[in-house]
Amino acid sequence: MKPIHFLILGTESRQLYLRKLLIQRGYTVTASEDWLPGDYQCILLPVPKTGRYLSAVLPQLSEGQTVFGCNFPEQLQRQGELQGVRFVDYMKGEGIASRNAIATAEGAIAEALLSASQSLHGSHSVVFGYGHCGEVLAAKLHALESQVTVLDRKPQQRARAMAQGCSAKDLLDQNALAELLPQADFVFNTIPAPVVNASLLQQMNQDVVIIDIASRPGGVDYEYCQQQGLHAKLCLGLPGKYAPKSSAGILLEVIENIL
Repeated sequence: MKPIHFLILGTESRQLYLRKLLIQRGYTVTASEDWLPGDYQCILLPVPKTGRYLSAVLPQLSEGQTVFGCNFPEQLQRQGELQGVRFVDYMKGEGIASRNAIATAEGAIAEALLSASQSLHGSHSVVFGYGHCGEVLAAKLHALESQVTVLDRKPQQRARAMAQGCSAKDLLDQNALAELLPQADFVFNTIPAPVVNASLLQQMNQDVVIIDIASRPGGVDYEYCQQQGLHAKLCLGLPGKYAPKSSAGILLEVIENIL
């Protein structure tokens, strides 16, 4: 069997740790910010910037190569598949999204504290969405003794949040939101849709800290936030920023399972 040669693109910390782990496993690894000519079987793209890197290297890819990344742009992926290239989305591996959510939640809390003038203990936190990230984030905020309210459209998700000790409201219940949002000290969005819009933002207090961890472009009206002086931040790639070694280990599992 031909030895596997990896090309790792990008210089974020998670990629650097992934390089070390692969070398420790005995693989041949080339690391670079940009494409380098070579006989590669696998190309590893950085998780938060997969689309940007794929658009740059797609013309260089060839039949039989495997590209790892996350949230591949559909058009680019189709084009690559026509060239005989295989694509593997890290987050579609069994259990990977849930494990990645832990580092994402911890990073979101870190970003909130760095931006806040108060502690989470005794604060009011609102979490938009109760998927993988929303569930872990709400649990960690609750453990830090913040008063957590989860907003989700689905009754079963709200029931799960309440079973974990959080409050829960229907995202579509405008009366409930009007009562809740003015009290919020921290708002976390996990929904990749424009849910935190101007009509909701205008109900929040001026000191609220808004952390958006949804995939780009996020779910917050950033133009309105800028106009009104609200602190809102889109935080992508949090596992790579706050837990790069642990996150690299998760990616390595996916790679070796596929190979």
